Amino acid sequence: MRDEQADYLFVSPVSGSDTQSRMIQAAIEVFGSLGYAGASTRQLAKHAGVNQAAIPYHFGGKRELYLAAASAIADNIQTRVDPIIAALRDDRGTDPVSRIERSIIDFFQLLAGDDPEAWTEFFVRSERDADDAFEIIYHQAVARFQAQLIEAIAQATGVPPTDEDLNIRVVIVLGSIANFRTLRNVMLSSLGWDKLDVERRTRLETAIRQFALAHLLGNRPTDRAIPRHASHSLADGGHPPSA
Repeated sequence: MRDEQADYLFVSPVSGSDTQSRMIQAAIEVFGSLGYAGASTRQLAKHAGVNQAAIPYHFGGKRELYLAAASAIADNIQTRVDPIIAALRDDRGTDPVSRIERSIIDFFQLLAGDDPEAWTEFFVRSERDADDAFEIIYHQAVARFQAQLIEAIAQATGVPPTDEDLNIRVVIVLGSIANFRTLRNVMLSSLGWDKLDVERRTRLETAIRQFALAHLLGNRPTDRAIPRHASHSLADGGHPPSA
């Protein structure tokens, strides 16, 4: 069954037609469930409610539809990552540690939001295969934030951004945060939780701040509360901001 929650999120990278957008959404769900090799053009067309000829007509073929699906996910996430990157770069009136701290929480809120499960399944499969779809999503939606975070930490600490130890620590911190998207059931079960409600998100944010700043900067986090950004989390009914 299609995820109606996600209907407004899909914008076709080929054109804005409803048919193409519907085909991309169906592709994310089918490829996420069956993988690229396991999904047939017949299944893709049936799930989208179109005939098989629509795939080569609108996209060129199965592979092109697969990459269009990856681009749709990457484009949507990028619209929400871009403001985090911009705030991390903006040094007007805020100290570097506060900007780093804010960006870590914003990134957690983004990944811990209620984006469609099919997105996660699609990304996990593409990551496992290390294919072109993974490269699109990773470089467009994740690597840019990671690079800017490393740069900000380097400026705050005086450590070169090329320092391997710094890069390892950033990867460990961001990987731990990403687990609340890609391994959510494992994380919740480990904590004895059945869901991630507002109170638990707040507790996690506090722990993540402490963990991230201790490992990235060797600092203790500030005591001030960091307000939640509804625009970064679909869990609170927010919608992605404009790029």
